Amino acid sequence: MGLFSDLSGIGKGKGVSDRTRYADDFKTVEVPDKKGRLKKRAVYTGTWFTLRDAAVAKRILWGALALAAAEALLYLWTLMVTHLGSGKLFVMLPLLAGLFPLWYLLMGVAALPYRGNPMRRDQYMHSFIRVSRSAVAVAAFTAVGLAAVLVYRILGHDWLFLKGDWRFLAGCILVIGLSVLLLVLLQRIDISERENSAYKSRPM
Repeated sequence: MGLFSDLSGIGKGKGVSDRTRYADDFKTVEVPDKKGRLKKRAVYTGTWFTLRDAAVAKRILWGALALAAAEALLYLWTLMVTHLGSGKLFVMLPLLAGLFPLWYLLMGVAALPYRGNPMRRDQYMHSFIRVSRSAVAVAAFTAVGLAAVLVYRILGHDWLFLKGDWRFLAGCILVIGLSVLLLVLLQRIDISERENSAYKSRPM
């Protein structure tokens, strides 16, 4: 499960939207409750995703968490830096839009399996896949914002870089670099897929 996973909701109707999206991975069965009455529960019947070398993978995941936190702080700092393109809509708009994938990046990182637990398909998609896609999106929006500033300078023939301009430039490059490094780290994690052969004993 993820870093902030709440295990108390398993089998009690949580994740309804996920079950709609991944309906083929769930099956409704009747199981007895504490009083012997039959209750309908959704059980997971899909593939389990497991870390092959959990000890090594968990160290990499904690490193990914640190990288994501650093990237988020750096991105926010870069947004607040005063530079030539500050206040220009065509420069700030892509950078502000990048806050959305940045938020999803943090959500995905928080959902990574730091304890080494097997993941359902929806959990895998909302952690590893979400982090990868969000990292690419953050890097893309940052690159567009950086390119917009450079185009603005080219059109205005202004190549006087002040301290704030250098800070903005360095911040953008570092954000892109951290996104790439995060992707590289995730690629180092070996994940196995196995059939769910005993789903009837584990309501989800």
